[in-house]
Amino acid sequence: MATPVNIDELAQEMQSGFEIMVTFLHLESGSIVMIQEEIFRQAADEEPVEELEDWEQIEYRAAQDILLHPDHYIEFPDRDEINEYRMMERFCLSLEEGRARDRLLSAIRGKGAFSRFKDGVMSIGMNDEWQSFRTECYREFAKKWCEMNGIPYE
Repeated sequence: MATPVNIDELAQEMQSGFEIMVTFLHLESGSIVMIQEEIFRQAADEEPVEELEDWEQIEYRAAQDILLHPDHYIEFPDRDEINEYRMMERFCLSLEEGRARDRLLSAIRGKGAFSRFKDGVMSIGMNDEWQSFRTECYREFAKKWCEMNGIPYE
């Protein structure tokens, strides 16, 4: 890779990843390419593009390039690899023992953990702390991901 990737930009894109998108890093330029899953599938199946909107055709061509030159790209990790649940757990455990910690640890147990945790963080006035912690976790994850894949970063 010629151009080091900006680790803050990479972490931000990983953090804001959309469920209906596939995201790739172009290894030469360090640019991030996001494509709707449906358009990526259409490109893989070589479906006609005449009925696509202009912006969709741009995504379609990007998908074609990825499919034709897979060695020029690397796909972003998925949500399971990133494991934001573990980030929430680590945040809880980083707090001093007491009611706030106990409340948040209880919130992340069982179904609905993400929304209960978010509500809990807001109600105890720790949203800024959580967002800073989460951002740093994503930065660390992005660095490890780059190192694991031999991608230079700055």
